[in-house]
Amino acid sequence: MSKRLLACAMLLMSTNLHAANEAQDDTFKLAPTMTISVDYVPASNDMYGITLAPYHYDRDYSDWGYYIGYARSKDETFEVEEPGEAFTRETLWRFGLSYSLTRHFSVYGGASVYIAELHSTTNIMPLCTDCKPVWEKDDDKNWGGEVGLRYMTDMGLMIGAGYNTATESAVISIGFAM
Repeated sequence: MSKRLLACAMLLMSTNLHAANEAQDDTFKLAPTMTISVDYVPASNDMYGITLAPYHYDRDYSDWGYYIGYARSKDETFEVEEPGEAFTRETLWRFGLSYSLTRHFSVYGGASVYIAELHSTTNIMPLCTDCKPVWEKDDDKNWGGEVGLRYMTDMGLMIGAGYNTATESAVISIGFAM
């Protein structure tokens, strides 16, 4: 029991010392940055995308930032009755705010829209030589939210992980700050 109590006390003291060092080194708050990251969303079809996340250029609000992200899956074809054709596509748009807790850690949260599209032909082929089949599109939009945590190294490498309620899956990001 005493070992656990001692470990907790050391952890609390190290956190307080780290916070004191962060308060003394306030120069990071004045430098605006732009983060570009590659995202992976393991939804029903794996999606890959990009996120742009600038931190505010106003010195009064330098802890705040915003982000916008886009991810899309590959078109996945599936079997339908001949002469029909069909494929699905998934798209995710994300946007929101971020707040820097320390020099290295920031939290983010916002809204997202997940669009699942089904593209298919009508199985009716026109009777002409150069005619193409008629395609129909059916999409399902699902709005949700997301929350996550980002870690930024001193070299500018950014690693982020969050949860998206629209896709009911994680959002994993790796990027670089400029």
